[in-house]
Amino acid sequence: MTPVSYDPTTYDLFIGIDVDKRSFSFTVRAGNQKTHRKMPSNPEQFYQYIQNHHTHRKVVCAYEAGPTGFGLYDYLIQKKISCFVTSPASIPKAPNERVKTNRIDSGKIAEYLMSGDFKPIRVPTGFYRELRDLVKIRERYTYERKAAKQRIKSLLLYKNLHNAIKSVDSRWSKAYLRELERLECSPAERERLNMLLSDLTYARKNLAVIHRKLRHFCREHEEIHNYMGYLESIPGIGFIIAVTILGTIGDPAHLSNSRELAAFLGLAPSEHSTGDTVTKGSITHLGNKVLRSLLVEGAWATIRKDTQLRQFYYRIRNKHHDHAAAKIAITAVARKMTQIIYRVLKDKRPYIEI
Repeated sequence: MTPVSYDPTTYDLFIGIDVDKRSFSFTVRAGNQKTHRKMPSNPEQFYQYIQNHHTHRKVVCAYEAGPTGFGLYDYLIQKKISCFVTSPASIPKAPNERVKTNRIDSGKIAEYLMSGDFKPIRVPTGFYRELRDLVKIRERYTYERKAAKQRIKSLLLYKNLHNAIKSVDSRWSKAYLRELERLECSPAERERLNMLLSDLTYARKNLAVIHRKLRHFCREHEEIHNYMGYLESIPGIGFIIAVTILGTIGDPAHLSNSRELAAFLGLAPSEHSTGDTVTKGSITHLGNKVLRSLLVEGAWATIRKDTQLRQFYYRIRNKHHDHAAAKIAITAVARKMTQIIYRVLKDKRPYIEI
């Protein structure tokens, strides 16, 4: 979800909300005045509180995105109450901060909201939100598949069973899985291994289902289908990366520039300034980790297919002579790809190598 701007001077009452499943814990700031309240997590009840206590004030509310979704945001916007949502990573935390409570969290949000330091994100709407939900489901099952594989490897290593497997197939083929099913081991080890294999099968089946749903969803919505075509025309970007990009950023029409996209993905270089000197360093790593990882992975395929980006990769790699040279160079290619991604989405055209 891309960032959005707001002007704190247009409001005179700021409400930071810590949202959880059972309650809304919120801090109300108006100038030097600060109050804290708590109530059940009922959007209608929260709206009534604003109506009863702050009817004639210019109110703005905000909370961190989380497992509770956008229900509160949707309700307040529907009731014409200004509301923003932010990424949890956007709320600064002191290095020595040890205490975390609802009161402290809501107070921070209200403080940053009032000072103008709050960084809202654009909440996806319509079919872009549906796409985001499907992409999140795919990410969850991808994680579960990876976790199941790792647990199987750990069990084999811990019980010294890995040497009994003849296959060295690292792609988890049907032959490799059959060998795991026939592996001779103790009853307890067999029980544990069967459970882990069941977890892996479950994750794989659900991934296949969600992939079909994603493809059907993209074909069903013409706008998304067209954007997918533009993205998949870029060497190294296939269906999964393309659909994750759209599910993550939402409507591309809201993108301001390629730097914003790179920063959102955590691929923007960090900057250190002293006087008039600005030094650019390594990437910030702030942003969507899943998509950043996919883009870096896709960058390896890109440099095999795109002449210009391959030359760019070697130019960056040759500037560094340590073991991290390849990693630095491929990350630079991924960052370069964000410029191409931005361009094809804004121009609504396929990529053409010059």
